[in-house]
Amino acid sequence: MKVGDLVKYNKEHSSRPGFDYCADWTGIIAPGDLPGTYKIYWATQHGVHVGEEGNAIYWQGLEVIGESRQSG
Repeated sequence: MKVGDLVKYNKEHSSRPGFDYCADWTGIIAPGDLPGTYKIYWATQHGVHVGEEGNAIYWQGLEVIGESRQSG
């Protein structure tokens, strides 16, 4: 995964008890404010949401549904 990729939570993540609310979320990976960190801007059934800033471990439970067209 890289900046600009379109993502969603995978079925394994969203089918866990208490996580069904995020099954329909779609997000885009963006650079974070600190070096080596990322944010995900989410579109949800309740509006938009900016995820917490984190590193690549932040991507656990996600799958790419559209790759960035950016080179490099």
